[in-house]
Amino acid sequence: MSIPIIDFKDPQLLEKIREAYTTVGFAVFTNALQPEQQEVYNRWFDIGKRFFDLDLDTKHKYNYSGVELNTGYTGWMKENVDPNAPKDMKESFNYNDTRMNEKLWPKEVPDFKSTALDTIKIANWLTLHILKLFDVILESGTTLHDCHIENYSTTRIIHYPAYKGPIEDRQNRIGKHSDYGTITLLWQINDVPGLMVKDIHDMWHHVPYAKNGVIVNIGDLLQRWTNDYFVSTEHQVVNTHIDQPRYSMPHFVDPKPGTMVWNLRNDAPKYDPIESLEYLTWRLAQSY
Repeated sequence: MSIPIIDFKDPQLLEKIREAYTTVGFAVFTNALQPEQQEVYNRWFDIGKRFFDLDLDTKHKYNYSGVELNTGYTGWMKENVDPNAPKDMKESFNYNDTRMNEKLWPKEVPDFKSTALDTIKIANWLTLHILKLFDVILESGTTLHDCHIENYSTTRIIHYPAYKGPIEDRQNRIGKHSDYGTITLLWQINDVPGLMVKDIHDMWHHVPYAKNGVIVNIGDLLQRWTNDYFVSTEHQVVNTHIDQPRYSMPHFVDPKPGTMVWNLRNDAPKYDPIESLEYLTWRLAQSY
């Protein structure tokens, strides 16, 4: 078993999606974006790097707002997504198009806000396209699609700086974790390895890099929603190439607040219904 690379134009698309998300929870998609959409991301990746190149005092002007809004800058070793492990060796910036405080948009990098907002529009478009396919596979009508037309999603650009200092036991660039929401879209901005995923057989796999590709993985909320049919699997960024800077951009997809998450399948439910934002806030509070 390995992390599949799936072409959105593949005639066997639905079956390949079903196989990926019932076994390893991750897939790399090619031909997911139009050329003009990809160009927006290419511009944004350069802008994001310029933000991380700013001095620390400037970046700290835009510090993280807290789990309620989940936006802003988080500095080096300020978060551990694995609460039982040392702090992650990264810095990041979270942004959103509906709940972002204006003072958190960096003023020092030209076109930062406008390009960031353009990336969200594209990510939301791709999200709805993917969730339509999931609804077909799950025979759930338009449930998943409709719950995300309005959403509570968050986009994060991450910088893993090159590092040659001391490393604690079990400390990684980002610790073992599963994502909290419905799905995550993840762009590996540069070809520096490190992302690994554990399948349902407890085997770890490297995630391949595909130029202009986008990784899509299942989050814990969708695993609940599908009664464990789609699997949300642990992943981490290990230290194999820690001497090289690494950049990535996840778009964490969550449904509209007030959405009740209940079993979409016909088998006996394994989980009690839960409100989506209550679940997300509870999970975020464990990481900061």
